[in-house]
Amino acid sequence: MKLIFSSKNNVTTFFSVLFLIGGALLMLSFGRLNEFGTVPFFLLGALLLCFGFICSFQVSNLSPAIFWGVAILPRLILLWQVPGDDIYRYIWEGRVLFSGLNPYLHPPEAALLEGLRDTVWKAVEYKGVTAIYPPFAEFLFAFFSILSPTPFFFKTVFACADLSVLFLLVREFGQRESRLYAWNPLVIYCFAGGGHYDSLFILALVFGWICYRKEKLIQASFAIGAGIALKWIALPLAGWILWQVFCSKKHQKLFLIFLALSLPMIGSWTLLSFWTNEWTLQIFPQHFTQYVRSVELIPAFVGYFWKESLKHNDWFLFPLALCWLVTIFRIRSYERAVEWIFFLLWIFSPMMHAWYFTWMIPFAVLTRNRGSIAISISGFFYFSIHHYFQSPGGQWELPPQIAFLMWAPLILGFLLSMRSLPQERNS
Repeated sequence: MKLIFSSKNNVTTFFSVLFLIGGALLMLSFGRLNEFGTVPFFLLGALLLCFGFICSFQVSNLSPAIFWGVAILPRLILLWQVPGDDIYRYIWEGRVLFSGLNPYLHPPEAALLEGLRDTVWKAVEYKGVTAIYPPFAEFLFAFFSILSPTPFFFKTVFACADLSVLFLLVREFGQRESRLYAWNPLVIYCFAGGGHYDSLFILALVFGWICYRKEKLIQASFAIGAGIALKWIALPLAGWILWQVFCSKKHQKLFLIFLALSLPMIGSWTLLSFWTNEWTLQIFPQHFTQYVRSVELIPAFVGYFWKESLKHNDWFLFPLALCWLVTIFRIRSYERAVEWIFFLLWIFSPMMHAWYFTWMIPFAVLTRNRGSIAISISGFFYFSIHHYFQSPGGQWELPPQIAFLMWAPLILGFLLSMRSLPQERNS
């Protein structure tokens, strides 16, 4: 045993490894969260993963074999887990685009798509809603669907992107610091198990971060642009980097950086439009985004006192945009800008899902943001919403006490971390 675990905390290391692998094995059979009675066993597996994660805080140096083995094995186990429902929409929209039709114009229930319907179509939720993902994401879905239109293949791609993020972090910051991401329970589940494509988005932002740290502004901007073309939420980061370049008096680079930021989105939208010969500027379902809600924080609090706000989500765009502007103008470091952009989105957004919390976790490898560490554990309370929804008379909402257990650690940890950095403005 001493040959394998060379650190002084052999017992802690052993239990960390045991809980992480055991948690993944226990969770494996309980991926169908929409089936009543599944969630408690799923959360029990998550609890073991979280215990393993907590134990890892006390582990000192590890051999690369143990570090990478524990990073890969739980992910490998969860590749065989039944994924979340979103993955079926990825496959479906990829197939629609490959067939030459525009997924922004034809929802899954469209009669024109009847010939494409199969078991994947049956698993797609919100069949009356058109594509919500940006054009570059749609092209990737189409490409993956050509290779293999199966959940297992899509999950394998997302897990590989996740491990690519880890590789970049280890190369930049070292193995010990990167363990916060490598052995993170929420990260392990959301991509390899849940099958969410957010790992591709994170990969773009982390690659941009590393390029920015090396003062490769054009490459960093292109990576951020790719992130925007994968998920709209990266758009404030484009404003942030343009402002940083402007303040650094590198005005001659502003046009090239703007071009690098814009190219992935404009290019993928143009190619999609030419490919389908169906042109539209409406590349997200406006009605869906204006009214659908999920596990919100500030919107729920406001709605308790002001019922009118429950009828429309646009009420929260202005305060969010205002806070983002403050972030753009005041925060100087890439990683802190990303953390603030995401944190503000989460507390103002009318729609939240647990996998959104993974966006901020890679940056905590450097910042050690307590909110990121806390939500890696408390974020699993989100999945209990499936249990309450499947209960008799249940609705898609968390009980207040469960919502508190999910949100409070994130907010308290985040604010404590930011309070300890009064010099951030001038860093």
